[in-house]
Amino acid sequence: MRYILLFLIMPSLAFTQANLSLTLWVEFSDKGSIDVTTYQSSDLFSERAIDRRDKHNISLHYTDFPIYDEYLTTLQKMDLQILKKSKWFNGVIITTFDSKVVDSLLAQMFVVKIDTLAANFVNTTQRHSSKFESFQSEENIHGVAYNHIEMIGGLSLHNGGFNGQGIHIAVFDAGFGNTNELGAFSHLYSNDQLLGTWDYVDGDSFVYESSYHGMSVLSTMAAIIDGEYVGTAPGAMYWLLKTEDPSSETLIEEYNWAIAAEFADSVGVDIINSSLGYTTFDIPSQNHSYLDLDGKTTIISQAATLAARKGMIVCNAAGNSGNKSWKYIGAPADADSILSIGAVDAEQQIAAFSSFGPSADGRIKPNVSAQGSSTAIINSNNSVSYSNGTSFSSPIVAGMTACLWQAHYDKTNMQLIDAIIQSAHMYQSPDNQYGYGIPNFSLANALLSDNKDINAPSIAIYPNPAFSETTISIYTGMESNIEYVIFDLQGQLLHSDQKKWNYSTFDVKLPRLESGVYFIKVMTNNISITERFSILH
Repeated sequence: MRYILLFLIMPSLAFTQANLSLTLWVEFSDKGSIDVTTYQSSDLFSERAIDRRDKHNISLHYTDFPIYDEYLTTLQKMDLQILKKSKWFNGVIITTFDSKVVDSLLAQMFVVKIDTLAANFVNTTQRHSSKFESFQSEENIHGVAYNHIEMIGGLSLHNGGFNGQGIHIAVFDAGFGNTNELGAFSHLYSNDQLLGTWDYVDGDSFVYESSYHGMSVLSTMAAIIDGEYVGTAPGAMYWLLKTEDPSSETLIEEYNWAIAAEFADSVGVDIINSSLGYTTFDIPSQNHSYLDLDGKTTIISQAATLAARKGMIVCNAAGNSGNKSWKYIGAPADADSILSIGAVDAEQQIAAFSSFGPSADGRIKPNVSAQGSSTAIINSNNSVSYSNGTSFSSPIVAGMTACLWQAHYDKTNMQLIDAIIQSAHMYQSPDNQYGYGIPNFSLANALLSDNKDINAPSIAIYPNPAFSETTISIYTGMESNIEYVIFDLQGQLLHSDQKKWNYSTFDVKLPRLESGVYFIKVMTNNISITERFSILH
């Protein structure tokens, strides 16, 4: 059944019909008479993308095949400008000054749906800010990126040499102003860690404009300023993709996001960070209701779920509406099988602005939380400053997820997501703001390394080896009587203790130890595990 959702803004007396530019989504009925059996994966994807799909046992799907060329040719013969194409959703975005073109399109039997995404007078000067722009402070700070990483148990991965190397991250945002000129990002260019750029708003490769938001988001993952700042994944490789237009808010941006996700899939991206979210638009009829946030209704959330189905991990900001009349997450934070990230402050207390879940269909959202209040970021002057927003807690988690995947690249996206969620401090009692809580990537690393159930005990040691002191964390996912002992290479008992503990991590207080190799043995519920660690002075 064919249908049209068309909302036209009638021109005022000050404008002629020719001033009105329509941007339309045109959806096709099928992919034509192409023989999909003739396609090979190499026709559609990069070698890296094929490897990722093979690892996840993902076979070719209808959504992977291109739009039928004859449908595109027909639209071009109608003098329609095709702006963007989506193979996942089998349609195109076009622009026209002729409102009568809708009738001509509907006369084509392969057209099943038309949405009006935007209707603008060409000389309009109205501008709107992006909903998830940060609130920046002029105060400079030094070294507090440490707190971002320590809070989520990321030090052990960094100390183990896992900095995201080999992992490909796509950053979807509103612009990456000055990124190509700032010293904090110079290593991305000198080490060929920047894989490419594209502006899905303007249709070119220049993304270093419009907004500094994407640059600051990127900084929490990629930036390095010696002695002052290190992001969560400075060794990863990056695609910088501009999908958000900071001058307006229309459904076009959701389609930009979807098309960027298709591209990310095709080139083998592992992780998408999206510090974006949508609920209200310049055209009120396009607004999403809370009931739309079920992970299935909005285009952008459908695309995020598809990205997960293709083997990628999507990290998305939960939103900054927790202290507003609309307090809920936005799309695509409601999507299934992704990580939606809330915000806490430096003391691990929930930030007032962090948006609430659950999703409309009752799933826990956000999934986890990280520092998004008074977060250390790089500003346009290549200095460290404070900023607030789930825009920053999301990439902090995305970057550390890259480090975790580097350590366990044989694992699937869902195995990593499960381990991250299970490691969070409120896993057994989630709520609508923290979600499952603040993740512990040291524990997630242990869960993946040992292939353990969440109820089994785990030991995380960082740094290891240590030059003076080390932290040993013991985790148990159920109420347990825990006994642990520390002994040396000769088997001599040096320390022992017992605790009754449940659903959490606790740190072992070590005695003073000389340089050497030691072991800690943990016993609980008829299970014992032993880990080795070293002390160097």
